[in-house]
Amino acid sequence: MAKPFSEVLADSDAANIDLLQGNPKPLQQLYSHGEDITVLGGFGGYERGWAEVGPRLEWAASQFLSGRYERTTISMVEGTDLAYTVSIESNRVREKGKSGETQLDLRVTQIYRRENGQWRLVHRHADPLVTRQAP
Repeated sequence: MAKPFSEVLADSDAANIDLLQGNPKPLQQLYSHGEDITVLGGFGGYERGWAEVGPRLEWAASQFLSGRYERTTISMVEGTDLAYTVSIESNRVREKGKSGETQLDLRVTQIYRRENGQWRLVHRHADPLVTRQAP
């Protein structure tokens, strides 16, 4: 039986913690391996298709020595075959080549779809959270 979407989100949180410890495998397992998946990651650029996304997740994980992760959900919609989250991710990370910890706050949108009855991540867009400017 397929996991409820709430459990998939918990798996996603745990996978993001693992990524900050240098382990991309749990997040790679959560992703669809289709050619239409996309990542617009916090390190810039974009990847499309598993042939690009898989290695990019490995590279991203290799940039971290350790870290703490917290997600605050702003919006979430779960449909029959598609779901999405809009979140703020607050991370305290130690990156390779940098001394000390860095605060890394991201605005994140993730889209999931059902594939063979299982929720799979098909899109992630993350960029730095910046201070709102007055109109």
